[in-house]
Amino acid sequence: MFKDLVSNEKAKKFLQNELRFGREAGTYLFYGSDRELLKKFAKAFAKGLNCSTYEDDFCGVCENCIRIESETHGDLEIIEESNGIKIDQIRELGYKDSINSYEGKRKIYIIRDIEKMRKESGNALLKLIEEPNKGSFFILLSNGLNILPTIKSRSILLNIQVETPEELGVSKFEYDFFQGNSRDIEEYKRLGYIDLKEIVSYQEIGKKIKSWISTQAFEDKVEVYKAIRDFINTKEYLTTIDKIYFVEEIMQSASDRELLKKIVNYAISAVGKNSKNLEKLLELKKMLRSPINMKNFLLTFFTEL
Repeated sequence: MFKDLVSNEKAKKFLQNELRFGREAGTYLFYGSDRELLKKFAKAFAKGLNCSTYEDDFCGVCENCIRIESETHGDLEIIEESNGIKIDQIRELGYKDSINSYEGKRKIYIIRDIEKMRKESGNALLKLIEEPNKGSFFILLSNGLNILPTIKSRSILLNIQVETPEELGVSKFEYDFFQGNSRDIEEYKRLGYIDLKEIVSYQEIGKKIKSWISTQAFEDKVEVYKAIRDFINTKEYLTTIDKIYFVEEIMQSASDRELLKKIVNYAISAVGKNSKNLEKLLELKKMLRSPINMKNFLLTFFTEL
């Protein structure tokens, strides 16, 4: 039920009012910096639109709610692409939207990371959302409002604010360690045995990244975070050789550009406002939007950190 979501009271009331209003179709743009929280609210709204028990809420236990939560519902499509949704994916979506509902109720399309969408894909999506078919609901997710104006103007906007440490039931240190990411914090609390203050040497960054890539385990991701934090905490005492070693270990262990971006984002978050070079780091981060030599970039970045 919406009351079980621990944050964003205004957003919850808005969504319940939308359910009471009973739209036959619609396009919504949920925006905020916590992409996992955006997805959580999108799935909650999808449950409300298809719940067998309530008209203005979701029960969480009927077949529709359970299958939407597990992402196995026949009328739920969740589309994401790390480098931006492709036009062929939008065309495939258009075809699926043209056929009848599998479950006989409402069709839900959750499209993540809209801000990464290229113009041609955006124009194809625009054709779908200008006059959506009866029973079709598009829930677009974005980290902000820097998207195609035509898509924004045809969407119902809803800001999903990040959850606070108090709402998530953790200390500020725990909250900052996970960058306020609600999904990571929930997993950390569920496991209950991870010591975030245990030190992992920056020299182990390569080994820890390889383990994370191999296992995809939450614990291994935490180990990578610890190694990055150790580098930040000791960087004033490190030589240029040490910093080059750190970057070499990262590059030899991670070839995936998206993973390297995550490492950069985490380092910026970990150093926070304490860095005298924060403005420069943020400017450097913008370079990641272009095809660049990642090794040279990381050498510059971790030297400035």
